[in-house]
Amino acid sequence: MAQQVDVKVDPKIEVDVSTIAENIVVDVMKDFQFEFDFDYNDDDDDDNDNKAKYQQSSQEIEIPLSNPGERGTLKVDTRYGKITIKGYDGATVKVKIIKYDKKVDRSSSDGGMRLVSSGGLNFEATERNNVVEVENEGWNNRADFEIMVPKNFDIKAEAYNNGQIMISEVNGELDIESYNGGITLQNISGSASASTYNGTVKVDFNSVTPDVPMTFHTYNGNVDISVPDGTRFTAKMKTNRDIFTDFESFSLAAPKPTVNESGGNKGYSLKYENWVEGNLNGGGPQVTMETRNGNIYIRKK
Repeated sequence: MAQQVDVKVDPKIEVDVSTIAENIVVDVMKDFQFEFDFDYNDDDDDDNDNKAKYQQSSQEIEIPLSNPGERGTLKVDTRYGKITIKGYDGATVKVKIIKYDKKVDRSSSDGGMRLVSSGGLNFEATERNNVVEVENEGWNNRADFEIMVPKNFDIKAEAYNNGQIMISEVNGELDIESYNGGITLQNISGSASASTYNGTVKVDFNSVTPDVPMTFHTYNGNVDISVPDGTRFTAKMKTNRDIFTDFESFSLAAPKPTVNESGGNKGYSLKYENWVEGNLNGGGPQVTMETRNGNIYIRKK
């Protein structure tokens, strides 16, 4: 039966930074000011557990750009840890790496031997022609990234374990993917696509690039999108729960089936796949929103 849907560091870090024209030196800085303020509500039980079992160390680097003042791209990839990115009025990319090590307990031992280290950090950063790549390849040792980029930056971010991704104050094209963690994009301008398996996808636009299709997907969590009044798009939505909006200018379209007709004796099939379509301010580029276990929200900014 078809379902009814209602609309209602470690100090030893190897950094390889290069440009086509010349080598760029990455300086370790002591006086960075990383200020992040996010409206982010996913479960922090894992963080509380980490505070009890692990100790933190941090390392900070500054990456110059080949063409300061011009648009750039940040590519960040981590196998274990959170990613936090914020745009600022600056001309370099600043990276803070927060590494988690097991706390040393002198009262316990393993065969009479005491713990001195739980492993190093597998980290690399490169820059070439305003494309900055930051990567943590370690699966066993958690390292969180706190990154500041010039506001006119495109971002491609990917995380896996404990992989919450939070981005704010950026104007560009965002391509965001996680597996275990929610995605929060706050006060952004431009276009975005975001996908995760466990966690809410929450996106708050200051402005939306016209005529650009976007996709927002999760399996366990809500899809929650806020756009300014006057934004035009055609929504293609799928959920096992409910869809809500506070836009008076949002109207549902008649459902469309998928039809396969081969002709002759080869057969015919028609299928409705639980998609709901609607037009915001008359419609526009397609914005796909999909969740299995969560609601969909389309909010007026």
